[in-house]
Amino acid sequence: MTPGDHGRAIVVDGLMSVELGRSQSAIYDREIGLRLLYEDPVSGAEHYLIRYPAGLRTRLHRHTAAHTIVVLDGRLEVNGHIIGPGAYCHFPGGEPMRHAPAEGGSCLFVIIFNGPVDVTPIDD
Repeated sequence: MTPGDHGRAIVVDGLMSVELGRSQSAIYDREIGLRLLYEDPVSGAEHYLIRYPAGLRTRLHRHTAAHTIVVLDGRLEVNGHIIGPGAYCHFPGGEPMRHAPAEGGSCLFVIIFNGPVDVTPIDD
């Protein structure tokens, strides 16, 4: 990310080349790439850049907060549907879901949570 004077706006140019940290969650079978882009101190909303590695397996799960995904690179399988770059999907809070990289490739996307992030695995 390149710092600059953008007033109160947060500008991240070149999302495809942003360095990601490593993160592990109970819903993934291995680490993913993750970078916090924004966190609202009042509402708890959180925005992340995420890279799923090829072959990642995920568990059925839900989040309390509604959230939106925008795919930037690769293909993402979302509840049995394959979406690619430029695709958008939205999940209401509490909705059961499964999303993972499709077709053995990796996938880069932005995920925007409307509130604080939590995750509850659903036994399947």
